Amino acid sequence: MSIFKKITENPIIESAKAFQNATKTVNNLISLMSDSNVSKSVKEMIAGLRTVITERPNITSINHYINHFLLKIDPENQPIVIKELLEVFHERWKNVDRKTAEIANQHFDFENKTMLLHGNDIHIQSLIDLLIVNNKKFNIIQLISKQDKIGKEQAEILANKHVSVKVIDDAGVGKFLKEIDVILLSSNIIMHDVFISNAGAHVLAAAANSYNIPVFVLSDSRTILNKKFFPQSVIDTFVGKDNKPSAELWKNAPENIEVIYNHMEEVPNKLITTFILEKEALTAQELNDKIDKVLVTNFF
Repeated sequence: MSIFKKITENPIIESAKAFQNATKTVNNLISLMSDSNVSKSVKEMIAGLRTVITERPNITSINHYINHFLLKIDPENQPIVIKELLEVFHERWKNVDRKTAEIANQHFDFENKTMLLHGNDIHIQSLIDLLIVNNKKFNIIQLISKQDKIGKEQAEILANKHVSVKVIDDAGVGKFLKEIDVILLSSNIIMHDVFISNAGAHVLAAAANSYNIPVFVLSDSRTILNKKFFPQSVIDTFVGKDNKPSAELWKNAPENIEVIYNHMEEVPNKLITTFILEKEALTAQELNDKIDKVLVTNFF
């Protein structure tokens, strides 16, 4: 039986062209399961695609899955099938970070404000670019950690734009909270009640709430993940624990010591003042109400 039998029997199919494109794309991806050069992580995600086809046989679910598949995979050393999909994907979302920056600039007055940045994200950097173009005056504090490089990478990117950046250790952020006017976070995935961000975002957002500091998550609608379209096993592929090797935090730890080094973490949406996407800015409640409607443009 064809793997698409369930899809063809499903009334959600809206057009023969969409089905034809979906069939071609998914067949090409599934054919990679027998390719010895494809990484284990990519094969696991392709296996998840088969699960979606079996248990959620509709174009919306397949489109939603492929969107997050392409967001998650490393573009380096991928077979031509995936490279071609990535080219189309990135072309469709070209400059989306600038659109998010525009919405952020409309939503909040950054003039003479001190921003605390966490992580390394193109949406945040595009906002800084926009503020520079508009001759806005502002101050930047970038959080970094000794074990993680991403904060340092963003600080270097901003410094190369001739922006003055104050860098502080994330463990000592409490000393600087009274100076902060707004905190900017990034997100890999946004769901109804939580979002996924770099480790440290949760405690930072919680501290900001205590000091009444607004916290903005800058992202775009590609990162929205609607759980109702996927079986739980597939959700775990994207949202599962993302731990780094414990030796990176403490090499040769003594017996009876368990070392856990989290790279990413879930953050409750209720801790966020505003989620800023490419078309609109939403509170946590507004996001929860609209997340079923804020779907990415159909890949097919």
